[in-house]
Amino acid sequence: MAFTKEGFLGNFKGQLGNTVVYEMYGKTVIRSKPAYKRRPAKGALKQAQTDFSRVMKIMQAARSVIRLGFRDVAEGRSAFHTAMSANLVNYRNAENPEDLHWLVVSQGERAGALEVTMEVRGDKATITWGDPEPGKPYKMNDQVLLMTINDKTLHTTDKVQAAKRSEKIAEIVLPAVKEGENILVFIAFYNPFEALARKSPSNFSKSQVVG
Repeated sequence: MAFTKEGFLGNFKGQLGNTVVYEMYGKTVIRSKPAYKRRPAKGALKQAQTDFSRVMKIMQAARSVIRLGFRDVAEGRSAFHTAMSANLVNYRNAENPEDLHWLVVSQGERAGALEVTMEVRGDKATITWGDPEPGKPYKMNDQVLLMTINDKTLHTTDKVQAAKRSEKIAEIVLPAVKEGENILVFIAFYNPFEALARKSPSNFSKSQVVG
């Protein structure tokens, strides 16, 4: 590798035969291209790359909800990367990873709900729920978060404040769906007032798959 402060190639940047010319820290740098090509991954490495790529696409589709749902359990890194790690494990352990039932869009120790059901009419889903999960913290004014995802197109819709826990019913618009595609609905409970006061895993429940 060589460089010059004067830049005898002027403002040129790019490739000349087997050399590459670019500017770094105000200097024109010339280096040769590697003489070898990286071999394509095989076996376990290729499978790991495929798994990572698939989960990353799903995480990106649900990122607005995930950044909220994993915020209070992220330690030393971003909520998105915390969710990525958790869901990559879920994906690899899933009996059928293509159906997205392994997906978790929030994580925490707050109570979810018992007897969660869904009714679909047209492009809307009505979700109902029963009592809080026993043995976990909750308040009746907890907010309800809903998110839907098409398992093929990965189109999503979400409602961050869909209802209060005490109302036991909420509605959300579903993304478009065609034959052979499925819509999954996720529900979670959280308390924004407690979240403002302190960061804690007890501020958010683990998401539940409704359908």
